[in-house]
Amino acid sequence: MRILMMELRRSPLRWWFPVLVALDVAVLFGRAQWWIGVWPQASAAAQIPAFYLGPFLAAYAAWAAGRIHRLGFEDQHTAGTRPRWQIEGTQIAAAAVYGGGAYLVGAAVAAAVSHRDAGPGFLWPSYLLLGAALIVLCIAVGHIAGRWYPSAFSTPVVSGLACFVVVTMNGGPMKAGLFVLSGAPAVEVTPGNLALRWGLALSAVAVAAVTPRRLPGYTGARGKLIVRLPAVGSSALAVACLAGVITAGPVQTARADPSAPMCTRTEPKICVWPEERMYIPRLEAMARRVSELPPFITSPSAFYEEGLKGDSAQDTDFSIFEGSMWEVADSMSIAISRASTPPFCSAVNSSAEDRRMMAYFELDSWLAARISGAGQPSGIHGGPPGVDQRAIARLIKQPRQVQEDWAKKRIKVIKGTRCA
Repeated sequence: MRILMMELRRSPLRWWFPVLVALDVAVLFGRAQWWIGVWPQASAAAQIPAFYLGPFLAAYAAWAAGRIHRLGFEDQHTAGTRPRWQIEGTQIAAAAVYGGGAYLVGAAVAAAVSHRDAGPGFLWPSYLLLGAALIVLCIAVGHIAGRWYPSAFSTPVVSGLACFVVVTMNGGPMKAGLFVLSGAPAVEVTPGNLALRWGLALSAVAVAAVTPRRLPGYTGARGKLIVRLPAVGSSALAVACLAGVITAGPVQTARADPSAPMCTRTEPKICVWPEERMYIPRLEAMARRVSELPPFITSPSAFYEEGLKGDSAQDTDFSIFEGSMWEVADSMSIAISRASTPPFCSAVNSSAEDRRMMAYFELDSWLAARISGAGQPSGIHGGPPGVDQRAIARLIKQPRQVQEDWAKKRIKVIKGTRCA
């Protein structure tokens, strides 16, 4: 512990610590803010800065690891009374303390801004530990590079860039799973998946700490083999953990559906995961708009967020994507239009099929706009082909009778289409 405290006091990272904190907070709020108020989403958002802190700390670790060689103290360092792995481990630990400290400050900020709206609960430790594993892994990789190639400039630059590029290309949630981009409440990082990532990170630390750059004082094949055994063993463990990470599948897996989801006190009922209770007032407003639809429009009695009814997808399922209620309204509109029209069948010819599909697209778009209370948001592009979303936005501002006549014409086309 005394050696670690000395390393912390003399580490250049003590001057860079405010920069690390600023980087973490800038990434936390600069990327998006829709996660505020939902504990799993806030947890995933607090984990994302590790994606940037890791490469920065990899570059620093490479610079620090090569410092002894550049100063000409390699022989004294090797001949010291303390084992080499303790010295190397202390350098790695010091970088992890400063990087982890900045990371925890960002997590505390995420918790503070979410506490008021999120209600009972707290940040999910699994997401925070996933980000911490990425930071430790990058530090270890940078340290290994700095030990073997002690350049003061090229090795840190290459280490940082390589860590960033490799993690970007292969570390995503559907690949190696070293980071996640969102934390929908329907999924979680299981202890097994987390253990694999930490196994990889810690085995990389072991490789960095026990792999000797040179073998002074050891003669003969047996002597060299003995000193290399820890390095060989830790390297084999790292390879095994890497293989496990690659073959284990997605880092996020489905959660068990809750026994008591949060539901609106309206007809129709809209239910979400308990962690997304902050959306209930907005969902209640949407349910009231559904109840105000014309009598010839039929609505299901309940809608459920994805995952609440198990693995089987339902027509009444919806997802909340990045806090957008438009996604919810769009999913609900499709379920309502299908409940208000006859079961699907192949049309008698292609022209009749085209007319029916256009009627469906326009009806769905109108229903989504009515349910959301506004037209399609400007930030959302695309939509049903051939539908003028600006015309739909103008339509929902027209008198109710005008809208009902417009909707009846679309339903008439759908019901009047003869089956093949």
